[in-house]
Amino acid sequence: GNKDMQKAIVLAQLALYAAVLIPTFSDMILGLDGTIIGWKGWVMALAGPVACLVLCEVCKFITAWQMRRYQRQLARQQPAPMKDCKSGDAIEQKTSFIQNENRNCQD
Repeated sequence: GNKDMQKAIVLAQLALYAAVLIPTFSDMILGLDGTIIGWKGWVMALAGPVACLVLCEVCKFITAWQMRRYQRQLARQQPAPMKDCKSGDAIEQKTSFIQNENRNCQD
C-alpha cells in the first residue's frame, strides 16, 4: 500500500485522540469531552479511518483495472510491426510504400 497515505491516516487518528482526550485542550478550548461519547462514539471514531483505508485500497484495484484496459486498447490501435524480407527483423513503418512492399514479401 501507499506508506504516505497510511501515515496520514495514523496521524489523523492521533490528532483526533489528542483533540478529544487532552484535558483543558479538549474540554475548555475545543468544547469536546471524549469520556461521554460512549462505546458507539469510539466505534465510529475508529471506523472512519478503517473505512478510508479500505476504500483507498479498493480504488487502487479499480485504477489498475482501468489502466490495463486502456493499455490493451492502445495496443490494439498500434499497427503490427513489419518484418524485413531479408533479415526477418522488425522494422519501423515509415511510408505506405514500404508497408505495401513488405506485405508482398514471402517468408
